[in-house]
Amino acid sequence: MKAKPICSILIALVFGLVACNLPTAPSVAQATPENAGAATAQAETAFSLAVAQTMEALGTPPAPLEPEASATPSLTSTPTLTPTSSVPMVTVSVGTNCRVGPGQAYDQVGALVPGQEAEVVARHPQGTYWYIRNPSNPSAFCWLWGQYATVTGDTSGLPVFTPPPTPTPAPGFTVSYLGVTSCAPQYAFRFQIQNNGSVTWESIRINITDNTSATAFTHILDSFRSYNGCVLESDQLDLLPGEGGVVANVSPGQLNYDPAGHSISAVITLCTANGLGGTCVSQSLNFTP
Repeated sequence: MKAKPICSILIALVFGLVACNLPTAPSVAQATPENAGAATAQAETAFSLAVAQTMEALGTPPAPLEPEASATPSLTSTPTLTPTSSVPMVTVSVGTNCRVGPGQAYDQVGALVPGQEAEVVARHPQGTYWYIRNPSNPSAFCWLWGQYATVTGDTSGLPVFTPPPTPTPAPGFTVSYLGVTSCAPQYAFRFQIQNNGSVTWESIRINITDNTSATAFTHILDSFRSYNGCVLESDQLDLLPGEGGVVANVSPGQLNYDPAGHSISAVITLCTANGLGGTCVSQSLNFTP
């Protein structure tokens, strides 16, 4: 190893410098108890200075004579807690319609989608719906179904709102003449019916008047049946809101002659219950086959 010669040279240099810098020791006759301590302190100081000069000459900074003070630890600031908002807010896990009243019978006026938030203003008496600020129109309010809703904030102070009366369903339908179908020697008329109201139609009556021959025929049924020639084309039990279907005045109500060229008046009546019960609405039309 090459460290030993270097260490030997370093020690020699230190002692040489110490010898050169040490003050001349006082004679025995001059040494006294009073100056003995001062002489020792001077010797130690001179030795330390010599070591520092030697280390500096060798390009090595001297080691500190006493350990450095440890850094003062920084104080961790106490986090500031943000108070929870007292205004109740609602979110949904599944997109939910918002209506003018609590239920599907009421018109839809908005919707809340996942990731969106709305302010809760009141609650339903049974707690199944929330009355909120309309997400689609913040200046208005609407009822949100609580099935997929999560409300945050204090709801204990929310008022209980009585919902508006359930709207009366609006019945309605349109009818158009399609043409004649025949299974000789019998004939019938085919009509397209479209339910454009908010009720379900369960039964039908078709009154046919042949103004040319002054004869009348009546078709009454608890389903909506269509024929194409001699073939039963469809037989619907009811017509739901938005649903359409084709009907024909067959079994009963068909004609036993060809009505081509005759003036025909038809009155189609739909009812919300079987046997022409419930609410009934009629539509009239005239045509010439």
